[in-house]
Amino acid sequence: MTYEPLMESVPTATDVGTPRTGGYLDMRRQAAIAKGGITDHRGEVMVVRDPNFDLDKTIFQTLEGLVPRAVMKRDIGVVAYWNDAAVQRIARQYSRIERPLSIDQPLTNFMMLECNFSMEHADGSFMDHLTFCHDYCAVHYKEHSPRVLLLHSILGVGTNYFPMEAEKIPKLAELLTPFEMKHIESFPSILRLLLSWQLLPELQAKIGSLDKFEGIKFHRVIDNQELELDAEEFWVQLNYQMIHFLDFVPTADWEKNVSMTIFQGCLALYDFLTQAGQMRVTVSFDPVAASGLLAKIKRKISVKKVAEYSKKIGHSLDYELKWARSSSL
Repeated sequence: MTYEPLMESVPTATDVGTPRTGGYLDMRRQAAIAKGGITDHRGEVMVVRDPNFDLDKTIFQTLEGLVPRAVMKRDIGVVAYWNDAAVQRIARQYSRIERPLSIDQPLTNFMMLECNFSMEHADGSFMDHLTFCHDYCAVHYKEHSPRVLLLHSILGVGTNYFPMEAEKIPKLAELLTPFEMKHIESFPSILRLLLSWQLLPELQAKIGSLDKFEGIKFHRVIDNQELELDAEEFWVQLNYQMIHFLDFVPTADWEKNVSMTIFQGCLALYDFLTQAGQMRVTVSFDPVAASGLLAKIKRKISVKKVAEYSKKIGHSLDYELKWARSSSL
């Protein structure tokens, strides 16, 4: 089988590169794919504030409130400078991995012509983020389609940015398998439930009874339509979410940056999947503890903001966990 990358990467000492077709994988992303996990790169990279960072040009432009905006700008408005040894090592390791299959042309055309992925993301362009998620999945979660993660944001991101209108859902479905469509339409909803800090704590409390878990009902973000995943589909979805979270982990100084809400979400999901015996994607990771007042404050802000965003678009965050009748839960 012939493999070719969704994009081509040109190693540089900084995280600023020239995008080709698809997205650009910076050193942090190349390192994660090459390793099959994430690393605190403290000592081989210098992360500094980006004086030209503009929150209003990113997917977080709709974020309201002086404090939440200041926190978000502080967390993601950075640029990384790598030392030469790290650049050479990462580029060498990345060059050895099997490249993901290229995306078929009809789907690529739909993304480029029917949708709007032009916004900046937390780190680089939207397409950079989608490319990383797709490529990591293709290399380290081979059991399931990486196209789910290429399109995970197409039906809405957490800040109510929608790259595609709901009217185009039937056309999108024609380009995908039923499996892919189910997980793509579920992704924004499950992400909001994870960042509402209710779903995982409820499941964690019943960690010893997960063999009785049968599925979950919830609402699609873009139009509030009720959706449902059975237990197996739910575990697959959480592994897709795990890959997605990896792309938001800080490049370096994890103990200093552990209060970042999405990093806390990554740590919580990693811990839950590991305890539940359902970590199916390859993730090499030495987690740190998310504790302290700042972490709690940021988590509280996240819960409030997720609720506000969903309320604005008439999306219900209600969900129902289904358990076997024989369970005493």
